[in-house]
Amino acid sequence: MPKRSLRIAVEGCCHGMLDDIYKQLLIKQEQTGKKIDLLIICGDFQAIRNITDLKCMSCPDKYKQIGGFHRYYTGERRAPILTMFVGGNHEAGNHMRELYYGGWVAPNIFYMGGSSVVRFGGLRIGGISGIFKDFDFAKGYYEQPPFRGHSRASMHHVRSFEIFKMLQIRNPLDIVVSHDWPQKIESFGDTANLLARKPFFKADIEKNELGSPANALLMERLRPKWWFSAHLHVRFTAKLGPSETIYDKGWNGVPPYDNISKNEPASSIGADPVAGAGTGTGAGTNNDEIAIDSFSDDDETGAQQAPDAPSSPDGSKFNRARIPLNLPPPKNTDIVSVADVPTQNSEHDEEQHTPPPQQQDETKIETPTEDDPVDSEEPTFADPRVPGRSTEFLALDKCLPRRQFMEVIDVEVCGDYDPNVKHLQLEYDPEWLAILRLCQQHIPTGESPFFPPEKAVFTGDAPSVPLFPDRLLNQELEWVNANVFADGPVFIPPNFVQMAPVPPRETPDSAHFGLATKDYGSSTRGGGGGGGRGRGGRGASRGQGRQNRGGNWLDSKPWEGQLPYFLYPSPQTDDFCRMLGLQNILTRRQQYDPFSNNVFS
Repeated sequence: MPKRSLRIAVEGCCHGMLDDIYKQLLIKQEQTGKKIDLLIICGDFQAIRNITDLKCMSCPDKYKQIGGFHRYYTGERRAPILTMFVGGNHEAGNHMRELYYGGWVAPNIFYMGGSSVVRFGGLRIGGISGIFKDFDFAKGYYEQPPFRGHSRASMHHVRSFEIFKMLQIRNPLDIVVSHDWPQKIESFGDTANLLARKPFFKADIEKNELGSPANALLMERLRPKWWFSAHLHVRFTAKLGPSETIYDKGWNGVPPYDNISKNEPASSIGADPVAGAGTGTGAGTNNDEIAIDSFSDDDETGAQQAPDAPSSPDGSKFNRARIPLNLPPPKNTDIVSVADVPTQNSEHDEEQHTPPPQQQDETKIETPTEDDPVDSEEPTFADPRVPGRSTEFLALDKCLPRRQFMEVIDVEVCGDYDPNVKHLQLEYDPEWLAILRLCQQHIPTGESPFFPPEKAVFTGDAPSVPLFPDRLLNQELEWVNANVFADGPVFIPPNFVQMAPVPPRETPDSAHFGLATKDYGSSTRGGGGGGGRGRGGRGASRGQGRQNRGGNWLDSKPWEGQLPYFLYPSPQTDDFCRMLGLQNILTRRQQYDPFSNNVFS
C-alpha cells in the first residue's frame, strides 16, 4: 500500500474565535494550493449556544460574551473544514457534559469528550480534555445541576478515571491532543527561550508544577508520533527521543499512581488551592492574559474552600493528591451499577434514588462483570509504544493578532487505509469502544476517590500503571467487532441535532446579557478581586470588564432568565450508549425539555 500523508491544521486556544480561525485557514489553503484535511483545536473552544451556557462557562464574568458559535450550531454558518477539539478549562461545562463520550457540537465540528480515540484517514487520534488539579483528580463525576461555584470549574478538571481509560490503550497512536501540557516536556525543548518569553513560568518549572503530571504519564506510556497542546498561551516545541524518558528530567510521576503509604498526612501536599501552590496549572502572573487559572468562576457562596481530603477504607485520611490506588475499593465507593442510576428530584434536593422501572433505558445492558473466572495464567499487557519512534510536541498560542496560534503540518499515515476513499470522515476506533465497555461499570459518580478494579494489575515496568490484562480487553474487542464492526469500518454518523434554543439572529457576538456589567451581582461572587489561584482569579474586579462594550439592548440589564440548572437532552449520547449496550449514567441525571421555555433558556 503506498504511503500518504494528511495535511492537518493545529490551533491552540480557540476562545470562541471560530470565524477568524477559519478565515486564516482558507487564506492558507489558497496561498499554498493544498487542501487541509482536518483542523484540530487544543481546547478552550467555548461552544456557547445561549445564555445558559454562558452563565455556566468557567471564566470570569468580565470576559464573557456570547460569541459566534451559536451561528454554527443553528447552521447559519458551517465549518468549511472538518474540525475536532478537546475541552479546556474555559468551556460551557453543561454542554460538554451532555457529550461526555464525544459528539458533534455543530455540523462538521466534533468534540472528543472527556477522553477518546477516533480514526481519520488511517490515523489514530487520542484526546484528553481538561486540566490537572490535584484536589479533584482522584474524585468521581459528582457535579450535578444546578452547576454553581466550584462545580463549574471542577467539571474541567481531568479525573483519574479518564487517565485510567487512556492507559488501557494497547495499539500505537499517531496523535494525542490535550489542553494541558505534559509535565516536564519543557525540559526537552529550548527552555531558556521559553523563559525569555514567559519569565513567570520559572517558579513553576523549578517546583515541577508546569503542566499536567497525568498527561506526562500518558506521554510516557503511549509515546504517540505527535502531541498537541495549548493552555499556556505560547508556542513551544519539544522532542522526546526514543531512548529518553521523562524520568530523566527529574519527573516524580503522577501522584495517584505512586502507591505511597496511605498514612501519609493530607497536609503534606502543596498548599491548598486558594493559596495557589501545587495545582499544576503552570500559570504565572501576566496582566495581559485572560487568567489561565480555572478557579475564576462565579461562586454564590463566597470564597472558594479547599476540598476535603478523601478517606481510606479504614477511615484514615489520604493525601488528597496521592491516593494509593492498589488498595481494594471501600465498601461505599461510588461505583454505579446499571440498576442504580442516580437522579435528582429538584435543584436543591441532594438525595439520590433509583428511578422506577419505566424510566430505565430499555436497552439490554451487556457490560462485563467482575464474576468472570480468574485466569490462572500470567497476565500479559501489549505495549503501545513503537520502538525507535520519537514524540514531537507542539504547543500553540491563542487566536489573537501577532500570535503563533496555528500551524499546518503533514502527518504520515502508517496504519491501514482505503486509498479509494476520497472523502475522509471520522471513524470509530474498535479498541477504544472495547475499553469503554470494559470500564463503564466502574465509572465513579461521587466525590470518593476512584479505585482501579480488582482485575486491573499494576505493571512492573516504569511507569507502573494499573492495566486490565489483554485477555479481558480482547473479550470486549470480540464483542465490538461482532456487533459494531461486522461489516467493516464504521464512520461516526453525522447525527447532530439542535436541542438547545439560541438568541435571535441579530444578537451581536459581543453580547454578554448583563453578565459583565457593574450592576450584575456583587463583587464578592468571583470573577475578579485580586491575586492568588482561588475562586476570584487575577486582575480587575467584576465591574472592570465589558460594562461599556456592546451598547445593545441585551446588555442593558442583568440577566433574569433560566440559570444552568439542567442538561439538555443529547440524542447523540443516547444513540452511542445504545450501540455499545452502555447505561447513560452521567447525562441522564437531570435533563430538561428545552422547547418549553423562552428562546434564551
